Amino acid sequence: MTRTGTIACSVLGIIGFAFFLVCGAWVAIFASALSIDAPHAWKGDVRIGLIYGLIALALIVGAILLLRGSIRRLRSLRQVRTAGGNPR
Repeated sequence: MTRTGTIACSVLGIIGFAFFLVCGAWVAIFASALSIDAPHAWKGDVRIGLIYGLIALALIVGAILLLRGSIRRLRSLRQVRTAGGNPR
């Protein structure tokens, strides 16, 4: 992959991280609302709240792993550039 492709992939990974993190936070808030019977149109249940809580946890962990991969790719570009560059 070229340098530009690696940067573009990393930028998309960072944008994906932000999206997954916001979605995970929203699902976590929704899970807590469901478990305490906040939307009165639905019957509150702790089990449903826990299921949505696990979904939120999976989204947040996936977001963190996506960000770590993007950071690792960007750092590898910096190391390749400094290895062949002029020492300062």
